Amino acid sequence: MAFLKKTSLLSLAFALLLAGNAQTAKAEGFALQDWSARGASLAGGLVARGGDASSVSYNPAAITELEGTQIMAGGEFISLFNTIVMKNGANDRSEGKLYFGPHGYVTHKLNDKVSLGFGIYSRYGLGNDHGVWAGAGAMQSIELLTASATPVVAYKVTDKLSIAAGLEIMGGLVEYKLANSPSLMGGSGKLEGDGVNFGYNLSAHYRFNDQWKAGFVYRSHVTLDFNGELDVYGFGSFDGKAALHTPDSYSFALAYYPTDKLSFEGQVQYNTWSRYHSLNIYTDIGLLPQVKNWDDTWLFSLSAEYDWNEWLTLRAGASYETSPVDPQYADFIAPVNGRWKYAAGFGVHKDRWSVDVSYVYHDITDLYYDKSLYGKLGFDRTQDVHAHTLGLSLGYKF
Repeated sequence: MAFLKKTSLLSLAFALLLAGNAQTAKAEGFALQDWSARGASLAGGLVARGGDASSVSYNPAAITELEGTQIMAGGEFISLFNTIVMKNGANDRSEGKLYFGPHGYVTHKLNDKVSLGFGIYSRYGLGNDHGVWAGAGAMQSIELLTASATPVVAYKVTDKLSIAAGLEIMGGLVEYKLANSPSLMGGSGKLEGDGVNFGYNLSAHYRFNDQWKAGFVYRSHVTLDFNGELDVYGFGSFDGKAALHTPDSYSFALAYYPTDKLSFEGQVQYNTWSRYHSLNIYTDIGLLPQVKNWDDTWLFSLSAEYDWNEWLTLRAGASYETSPVDPQYADFIAPVNGRWKYAAGFGVHKDRWSVDVSYVYHDITDLYYDKSLYGKLGFDRTQDVHAHTLGLSLGYKF
């Protein structure tokens, strides 16, 4: 990750968007998938369902089913807990922090064939803070913040099939602190930087009949070329740079409506995390190498949505994501090793207004350090790593 003394105007604009967007690592790796309260309560189950303005993020092709102009805004409160256990029995618990990640969408049906959409949300984020502890030489704290601005255009090919394409403008900020680090000549330091780059998305939505829908979404990788500054306390400041490689993502989902009031959706997602093979930091004082060698991952989710009455909708979902981590290079920056996600929520709708509320519990599998360098230094495993998230979205149809 890298580090810039002077930010461009575009980077500054993203910095304003990111000001409240410090998101903890919740999806596997450091990807995020709770882009609206309704989507969060369904464990991401809006790829085939569609149905509201947050389809801009979950499946842009589905916005052709939305009438008129629709808007949505909201956010998610996030709290992550992480304990690292030493082989001698000692342990260190990360400092509990509350983060907030906003989202906002607008869609407009231009005519019977074409619909437009725009969204701002975060696809990647990481927050982890242990303070001064036994592993501070490798990581004292890290915050990776990203925001994506995504204009999309959707086209209704037939009454059943819609397709869409969109541009993704992703901006990122990073702050990485180390203390008593061999990489910094035994000293302490802070790396800060920002970057902006572009990606794109392609999607399709197909309505077989009143009971079955399908959705497909491809999201391209984005390489954030961070440029910034390394402050080594007692020695001075040095220029630095690095490239953060995010994965390509392929999502396929099928939704089933046994009745007008009840729906189910199953989703499979494939992520090319093997692109995250290293995170080398190049500075004026030399190279800070970090090998990752991550593997590609799979996500599986299942969700249900039920209209209890004309104004209340109940929702629930669960997902499982495989681990990307190569045990030989397990580290403290992203203490992930596969995880389960359990979600629930409800929606209240009246006339043109809607309010959605979600709660998600993230149960993250313990990561063992026995095959990594840190295992040789006395670190054993992570323990009781979990996160709580509470989301709220407000929608309006013009």
